[in-house]
Amino acid sequence: MSVGHVIGSQHTSTRDFRVVLGEAEYLQLDDLVVVRTDVPGRGHVDTYGIVTEVEALYEGASFESDTVRIAAEGSMPGGKVRSAQVSVTRVDPEVWVAPDPGGEVQRATGDARRKALYADEMERPLPVGLGRDGEPVFVDLDFFDGRKGGHMSISGISGVATKTSFALFWLRMLTGRPDVTGDAGHNLRVLVFNVKGEDLLWLDKPNRYFTAEHAGAWRGLGVEPGPFPSVSLWAPPRARSGDVAVPDIGGRQDVDVFAWTPREFVDEGLLRFLFTDASDLRTQVSFVAERVEAQLRRYAVDVAGRAGAIVLRDPVEGHRPGDLVTPNPGERVVTDLATLVDAVEEFIDPPDGEPDVKWTGRVQAGTVSAFMRRVHAAVGRLGHLIRAGDSRRIDRSRAEVTVVGIQSLHDLGQRFVVGALLAEAFREKERSGQRLPLSVVVLDELNKYAPREGQSPIKDMLIDIAQRGRSLGVLLVGAQQTASRVAPEVLENAALRVAGRLDAAEAERSEYGWMLPSTRARARLLKPGTMVVSQPSIPVPLVVDFPFPPWATRKEEVAEGGDPFDGL
Repeated sequence: MSVGHVIGSQHTSTRDFRVVLGEAEYLQLDDLVVVRTDVPGRGHVDTYGIVTEVEALYEGASFESDTVRIAAEGSMPGGKVRSAQVSVTRVDPEVWVAPDPGGEVQRATGDARRKALYADEMERPLPVGLGRDGEPVFVDLDFFDGRKGGHMSISGISGVATKTSFALFWLRMLTGRPDVTGDAGHNLRVLVFNVKGEDLLWLDKPNRYFTAEHAGAWRGLGVEPGPFPSVSLWAPPRARSGDVAVPDIGGRQDVDVFAWTPREFVDEGLLRFLFTDASDLRTQVSFVAERVEAQLRRYAVDVAGRAGAIVLRDPVEGHRPGDLVTPNPGERVVTDLATLVDAVEEFIDPPDGEPDVKWTGRVQAGTVSAFMRRVHAAVGRLGHLIRAGDSRRIDRSRAEVTVVGIQSLHDLGQRFVVGALLAEAFREKERSGQRLPLSVVVLDELNKYAPREGQSPIKDMLIDIAQRGRSLGVLLVGAQQTASRVAPEVLENAALRVAGRLDAAEAERSEYGWMLPSTRARARLLKPGTMVVSQPSIPVPLVVDFPFPPWATRKEEVAEGGDPFDGL
C-alpha cells in the first residue's frame, strides 16, 4: 500500500510534511497515511496523518509556456510530479520527531487507520459519518454524553449545510447503536423542537426515495435503516379551536395537542417566559414580573369542579396549597391567560386606587403600565397555549424521541414553549440528581434563543445547561447559521463542533479557529450531506459524509403501503 515518499527538498516537521507520489499512485483529500521513522536509541516511530491538500506540476518548467513544450510538443524535457500535503494526527509511540526525508508513505488501512483516528483509544467509538474511503469515522462518545465533555454545536448556511439533517442522523446513531452507547442509551429521552415548516413531523414514516445504496451506507455504520422507531408528536392548539383542542398542523392530524393549565402556569413560574426580549431586562419590568410570579404562587387556589382553573385569593383568608374552593359570586375564575391577566391587573393596576406594592414593589407607574402592555400583548400571541381542563402537558416519557412543533406560533410563543420545556427538563434532572437516563435537547436557530448580546431567561438557562448540563445528563445539540452570533458561553462548552457549508466571511471568524486553514477554504464549497467534525480526541478536524435519511422529511416523501425497506 505504498503511495510515495516524504519529500526531502523541504523541511519536515512534527506538524506536517509533504509526500511525492509514485507514478501509479494517488492521494485525495482526507486520505489517511502512515510513515515509519527509525529514531536512534528509540526504535520505530509511526507518524499518522491526513491529507489536507494535493498538488501537481511539471519539474523542469520555468515559464508558463514551458507546459506546452513539455506536454504537447515534447520539445522540452520535463516530468510530471504529484504531491500531497499531510497534517500529522498522531505519533505512536509519542516520540515527537519529524519523519525522515525519503521515508516510505503508506495508506493507513485496518488497524493503522484506527490508530490514525484514535479509535483504538476510544472506549466507546460511535460512528459520526463516512470518510472519503467509505469507512466509518468515529467520535468518542465520552465527549458527548457527559463523562469527559458534552453538547454538540452545528453551524452552516441555511438550506445548504443540512444542519438539522445531521442532528437527526446523530440522534439515530445514539438510538441505533446500543452496543456502543451502553447505559447512556438506555431510556434515552430526546426533545426536538420543530421550528421551521413541518419537516421533523415525519420521523416515524419511511422515505420513498430511500435506495439500496443508501441502505448499504447505514449498514456500514452498524445501524439497520428505517425511520425512528419510537416517536411522539406534539403541536399547539389552533388559536380559535374552542373547547375541542385541534392541533395547528397542516400535513397530519394524528398528533397530540399540548397546552398548560393556569395552575401549571403558576406552579412552574412560566410568567417569566413572557418577557424574553433583551429590552425587558434593561428596565424594571423584569423586577415586576418576578414579584407578580411570586405573588401568584401565594394567591392561586384551585377551583372545585374545574380542572386546572384557579382563583386569586389573599392567603390571609386561610386557604392552603391543595385546597379546592367554590368561587364567590362575582369572583373572577381564571381559565386561560386572558382571565389571568385581567385578575392580575386588578391587583397591580386597578382603575380606582393605588397598585398593591406586594405585587409590584415600589416602582414607577410607567413601569407597571409597561408590564401590563407586554402581558396583554402576550394574550393575543400565545394565549391559546394556556387553558383550563385536563392536563395536556407534553409527556416525554411516552417515546424515545419527542418532537414539539412550534413553527406555527408567533415568535413570542416559540420562545415561551422552548423556555418552559427547557426549564422542565432541567428541573427534573436537578430533582433526580442522576445523570442517567440522558436527556438530549435539539434546538435549531440557537442564535435566537442564546444571542451573543443581551440577556433573557432562555439565554441564561441555555448557558446554565451548557455549563452544568453534562453533569446532570442534560445535553444540548444546538444548530445555528452563524456561530459568531451565539453566546460564547454556549459554544465554548460544546465538546463536539460540526460545520457544513459556511459563508466566506463567517468562515474567517474566530469561532471557527478549530479548523485548519485548508479546512476553512473547503467549508465554503461543501455539498449537502458533507460536514466538518472536530472533537477533543483528534487534533485535526475531519470531513465526513452522512447517509441519506430513511425517514421522510416532508409529506411528499412518505412511502405509502408495504415495507419500502423490504429487500434493500
